[in-house]
Amino acid sequence: MFSSSGSVADSLSDPTIRVPSSQSGFSGQVASQLGRTRYGLLLFGVASQCVTIAITWPLWQVRQMPPHLPTFDLPQISFGWMLIASLVWVVIRPRSGMAVHWGVLIVAAIFDQFRLQPQFFSIALLMTACVWEAGHRIARWFLVSTWVWAGIHKLLSPDWFGYASHWLVERSGLDADATYMSFALVVALVELAVGVLAIFRPRWAAPACAAMHVGIALTISPLLVNWNESVLPWNLSVAVIGSWVLLTTKTWYPTFGWERLVCAAGLIAPVGFYGGLLDHGFSGVLYSASIPQGLITTKTSTLPIEGWGELHVPFPKERRTIRIYFEQVAKPGDKLHLADPRPWLSDAFYVLDSRQRAKEIDRDTFFDGLSVGSLDLLEVGESAGVQGREPPAVSGVGVDSRRSLFELQKAGVRMVRREKGQPIFAVEFTPENFDPSLLDHVARLPNLMQIQLAGTGVKDSDLSKLSQLRLLTGIGLDRTAITDEGIAHLKSLPFLQHIECEGTKVTAEAIARVIKDPYDGFE
Repeated sequence: MFSSSGSVADSLSDPTIRVPSSQSGFSGQVASQLGRTRYGLLLFGVASQCVTIAITWPLWQVRQMPPHLPTFDLPQISFGWMLIASLVWVVIRPRSGMAVHWGVLIVAAIFDQFRLQPQFFSIALLMTACVWEAGHRIARWFLVSTWVWAGIHKLLSPDWFGYASHWLVERSGLDADATYMSFALVVALVELAVGVLAIFRPRWAAPACAAMHVGIALTISPLLVNWNESVLPWNLSVAVIGSWVLLTTKTWYPTFGWERLVCAAGLIAPVGFYGGLLDHGFSGVLYSASIPQGLITTKTSTLPIEGWGELHVPFPKERRTIRIYFEQVAKPGDKLHLADPRPWLSDAFYVLDSRQRAKEIDRDTFFDGLSVGSLDLLEVGESAGVQGREPPAVSGVGVDSRRSLFELQKAGVRMVRREKGQPIFAVEFTPENFDPSLLDHVARLPNLMQIQLAGTGVKDSDLSKLSQLRLLTGIGLDRTAITDEGIAHLKSLPFLQHIECEGTKVTAEAIARVIKDPYDGFE
């Protein structure tokens, strides 16, 4: 199918590693087709995939919760035993078996996008590298892309240099406050360096590959972080098979035209992550965060969109999968805040319509309505049925930015919740911890109702950063340099009722122009 002249196929089919044709055993016959090394590595990949599927077994079955994320509206079927059968086929007939395994894996992901977890597809690609020369070349560039972009994404991610790395270091039992920044930088640079080395000196990169992925496996194992066990087999398979791929790469540059396309795609396509064009799991976004988050508001509570549980995998957080999940679990009238920290993309707000479809709405419409739980307390449903009127909408609850929570906490800003697990509704600055840049983070707490800035160095222009806090009802500005000019920035806030401004130059007229009665026009 592909020419092997002057290629890696020469080393892969070296007769010195082939089993003599006189050997009549089944494994000997199969190994004689691929060579002992390749067949042994293939078996290692099969074992890794089997273990990964076993760890995540409920993911491959028909289930009720968490719901499937179907690409098409089709009846669900179980794929677990089909995947195991395809792996048995790989052991018996590697080439046709790999084709079948890829087919089952792709179809399973089409039936349920919850299965779009990169570890399954990466192990399958490493297995393919053991069977075909083309697979060997593709796997090499896939590894290059993964490492290069894992490093780049981390270097570009404020969240990696914030709560993400801090959490990893803290969970490892180390002094996170003192070491997380240096840890974040070293990890990003090492990944990028291994990726660049794998381009120009692939054989030199082989031991680095083994050391890095064994190190990752140890870090996430029960010995340290004890987290995401479903990627342990993948890391070990990369350490073993990935190192072999690099060791058996003869030339650093892509030889064939199709290989150059694969190389270009691997090095360029991950940019699409920032525009929502390529899933983060297939863009090299590994632990660097900066991915979408979703929060559903029902008439009685809020429901964060997360994975794990018995599935043992994270939710594949993409804009489309979050919407699909919302459509599967919500009821008409429920709302969704899709928070996206990527600079090229904006947050989105949805309400579920009567056809069980997510309808995009604007920010103001999202926050309009009665607070969560009010409908039950007022028994609106019953009264609405009697009067023949639609029940009033519930006010949506927004996602508090994890980045903002981390930065405000690090600065020592007091943040108050009504109950554990509830969003932040009040923050308090002191003269010692106030920094105008922190107001950018305050603006990403969309449910904030009160903010205390008394005695701080806040300026008129700083208050413009609070203009998106639609639910803000009160602000403390005593003993600050705020004037009428600063108060004017708060004019668009529909529920602002209290402004404390003793010891300032703010006039009563300016306050009167800003303060509103939230019950004006209420029926």
